[in-house]
Amino acid sequence: MTTRHSSPTGRPEPGEWSVPQPAREDGTLAVARRAIPSLPERPRVTVIAPAIQRSYPVGRQEFSRAYLHRPFEISLTTDVPPPAQVQFCLDTTLNAPADGEWVTLPFERLGDRTFRCCITPRRTGFFGFRARGSVDGGATWVKDAVPVAWVMVDPPNIDGLRMYTLIPTVSGSIADWSADLQHIKNLGFNAIHLLPVTRLDDSQSPYSARDLFDVDHAYLMAGTKRDGLEQIEAFVQRARDLDLALCFDLVLNHVGVHSTIARRAPAWIVPDQNSPDGNKRARYWSDSGWRTWDDLVLINYEHPSDLTRAEIWEYMTQYAMFWARYADYTGGLVRFDNFHASNPEFAKAVALALSREYPNLGILAEYFTDDVTLLNTVPDCRLNLVLATPWGYRFVPDLRRYLRYIHRLSKHIRYFMPATSHDSGSPAQEFGSADSIVPRYVACTLLGTGSTGISQGVEWGTPEKINFIGRKPRQTWPGEPRFGRLIQSVNELLAGNAAFRCGGNCEFVDHDHDAIIAAFRRNPDRPTGGFLVACNFDIHRSQQVLCDLGAQLGSARQIEGRERLGGQQARFNGTVVPLALPRCGAAVWELEPL
Repeated sequence: MTTRHSSPTGRPEPGEWSVPQPAREDGTLAVARRAIPSLPERPRVTVIAPAIQRSYPVGRQEFSRAYLHRPFEISLTTDVPPPAQVQFCLDTTLNAPADGEWVTLPFERLGDRTFRCCITPRRTGFFGFRARGSVDGGATWVKDAVPVAWVMVDPPNIDGLRMYTLIPTVSGSIADWSADLQHIKNLGFNAIHLLPVTRLDDSQSPYSARDLFDVDHAYLMAGTKRDGLEQIEAFVQRARDLDLALCFDLVLNHVGVHSTIARRAPAWIVPDQNSPDGNKRARYWSDSGWRTWDDLVLINYEHPSDLTRAEIWEYMTQYAMFWARYADYTGGLVRFDNFHASNPEFAKAVALALSREYPNLGILAEYFTDDVTLLNTVPDCRLNLVLATPWGYRFVPDLRRYLRYIHRLSKHIRYFMPATSHDSGSPAQEFGSADSIVPRYVACTLLGTGSTGISQGVEWGTPEKINFIGRKPRQTWPGEPRFGRLIQSVNELLAGNAAFRCGGNCEFVDHDHDAIIAAFRRNPDRPTGGFLVACNFDIHRSQQVLCDLGAQLGSARQIEGRERLGGQQARFNGTVVPLALPRCGAAVWELEPL
């Protein structure tokens, strides 16, 4: 039998066989006995109550959401009334003087079994908290025997976000953009997503930048000595004066083939020996498999040189900071393009850097991934909003399931859900009729969780999407926007009613109708009543549905209703509301039981 020799240390190397040691002459082993660990005394922790019901989830992935400067309320409810001397307190990093520090806040007793703690966050971020209890009036305390709970505090500007996407390449000069701001505000929008305004590379795509710190010259107003950045700053000031938040699009993954980075610092680009210029192109996934963007080269965030990698990270972080400053000045946000394709370590680093520098800045991510990854990445990267894609669900059963999914995750993930995007087709292209924007916008805005929008041209009923690639003359439309009144009314409903700006309160009452989605939304601020939102997605014919609201409104003998889009009033006997909707029609009934 062949054996290996032991290592010089007397211990086998990894993968090496152990060499048997001979016994001593007295028969004892030649190896030292391992010490026996001590067993500490750990008596069972005193149970304050047999069971405690928490109003909040626990564990890092089951985090809560709150808004800056708005009360965040949590409660503990015991299964039996505890004695009068029982107290609870909350240990939390929320509102602590510095990172890593904890503060303690008291719970107040409400009735026999419920204890409440209310705290108003003073800064955004991700914070931990855990309850403690005392059975002896505060002489001794016992920690809640569950994992630490967490809360992500968002800037308030993402609540009720109504965002209009402006496409610079078809909108004339920066002065023209400024002139369009009042039109956008009149539609009821409170934010503008601006596609990248950086200097265009040869493909003339806003997402293929030649210079990350220069404005494309096609956008400049003639006859002025102001340079591009000065003109952008005038636009930013005008938006702020109109109380319109700006969302600047950040493209961190790639730059143009002939960009200043590719020319001056080619070592910063991912190499590809199969490419004619030695630079790797960006790719995207389509129905036909992986396809290549020939006009985009990938930035090498994993460069093997520590020095070069640090230079890349610093330069691209400064790029994000540069444009984020303008967004922050307007109380706005930034959008991470293609976040799912970003280098995870750099994406987290730049997101946290933005949050530290601009704590009230919102962060929206185009981020397509699974639920588990979302629940990890959203708090780690302080992603206040994630892009939803309702245009990918053309059929009513699929869209209904998607809305249920959005609400299922709403305790942890906040979604921005526009009717379409600048990347998708127009409503006419996606759904067969420009009129489909009526049920689509109502559903995305009033059956979502509080953030919505449209892309430029949708309000006019454009038959095709606006192609954002290529410098083009300023595109204008005559008269009033075809769907302007509808969009304005829906935006006003979202802004004025908390029922549409939260999750988990969307109860479908349409009996899985093939063409109609109808749901009841209870207002968290009102004990009775709510809104019945119904949308007919059939582009050819009218549809009818009976909505039984017995589970929502109890045994009401009558329901008084006011339709908020058209102004009609009605009184319904019992709790069954019959609805007849025209093709591409929608109704929003505000209901109160009598």
